[in-house]
This record gives sequence, C-alpha cells and structure tokens, in this order.
Amino acid sequence: MKYFIITGTSRGIGESIAEQLVSPDHYLFCISRERNESLVSKNSNITYYEFDLNHIHLIESLMGSIFNSIDVSKAEGIYLINNASMIAPVSFIDTARVDEIMGNINVNLLAPIILTSMFIKHTNGHLIDKRILNISSSSAKNHHPGMSLYSAAKAGLDVFSQCVGLEQNHSKTPVGIVSIWPGMIDTNLQKEARSQDKSTFPSAEIFEVVKDTGMLTTAQETAQQIIEFLFKPNFEHGAVVDIYDYSKLQQHLSI
Repeated sequence: MKYFIITGTSRGIGESIAEQLVSPDHYLFCISRERNESLVSKNSNITYYEFDLNHIHLIESLMGSIFNSIDVSKAEGIYLINNASMIAPVSFIDTARVDEIMGNINVNLLAPIILTSMFIKHTNGHLIDKRILNISSSSAKNHHPGMSLYSAAKAGLDVFSQCVGLEQNHSKTPVGIVSIWPGMIDTNLQKEARSQDKSTFPSAEIFEVVKDTGMLTTAQETAQQIIEFLFKPNFEHGAVVDIYDYSKLQQHLSI
C-alpha cells in the first residue's frame, strides 16, 4: 500500500490530485478546512481531516494521528504533498492587518515546514520510498505589488526545500523533497487575484490578461503533471522545479 498525505483537498489542484490518486493500492489522508464530501464518496481508502492549517500548534498532534494509522514498516511508499495555500491579503503591506499577515505565513510557509518536519521524524529509519512535494509558485521569482506576503512565503518554501534536501543527503534512509512551480492555473486563487480593486492591487490587470488570453491550465491537467513528477524514477531531490512552459506566457506579458 502507498500512503498519501495531501493538504488543501477541498478544491482546486489538491482536489484533483486526490481524485487522480484514488486506487485500491493507495490510501489517502486528506486535509482541508472544509470536508470534501464528493471526494470521500469516491473511495473507502480515504481518511479526511477537517483541519485549519492556521492552527500550527496542533499540526504535530494531527501528524501523530495520521501515522498511528500507518504501519510504516509494511508500507510500499509514503508521500506528503503540501498543496494548501492562500493568497490573501492581496494588498500593500502597510494596509494588511497583523492577523492577515500571520495567517498567510502560517498556511503558506510555517504549516508545510512543520508537516515536513513531522513527516521526516515519523518515517526516519525506514527503507521505503519517501517523498515530499511542496507546491510553490513562480511568484517566488516574479514579483508584483500587493503580493509581498505570498511571494515571500513561496520563496521561503523553495529555500527550505533545498536546505532540507541537503540535510537528507546525510541520512541513511533519506526522504526525497522537491519544491514545484505548477504554473498559471484556473483556480480560486487566480479568481481572487483578478477580482481585486486595481486601485489597491495594480497587478489585478495582469491576472485578467492571463485569463482572457487563455494562458491558464486546468487543475486536472496540472494535477496529472504533479503526480507524474511525484513518481519519476529520477526524482529531482532537493531541487526547485518549474513544470510550466512560461514561453507562451511571455508572448503576452513581461514578467
């Protein structure tokens, strides 16, 4: 049996990843603030946790509950996909509330850091396939006014993945880890970005152009790419990987 721990499965990429991983030989632990009843109805090999990753002090207990359900010594492979993300607050930093700032960094950066730490701790010493995918964003490199928190968190996630990769090179039973830029996807994050008031978020126009010129890929297509990457024999351990072809986007935008 292969086990998958996936965050942000209520919609978007996370939901599509989970749907495509459903199999008699797979067991899924899905985590999101709201329970995805449609996903749960597809297979009995799913345990669903309605959990807000903003509650970072409870993540250790959550991971303990998950690994109490897994006999790691008999598992074929265990995989963590840190997908949950939030773009808000989409605003200049001086207008963002402190609770909004904390919420963004908690979900986008601190939660995947703690989940990664707990994953490595619980699987340490076991000679099985162990991999972590941190779903990042090209916003770590391509910067826009009003997205300082999101970009900073994703850049931090990339550097964290690289550093943990170096650490795991010293382990006798290493965990593979990669940070992935999935590209421009038609998700609620995109809708939220392009619906903002241009007077407070000038980059909203860019997101409108991306939508209007047909540059967005579907969550299903992106999920398929991510899953294919997860199972690659030559897994690019410790790397930050861009799986989106930005050449077509650059025909319409200067980024």
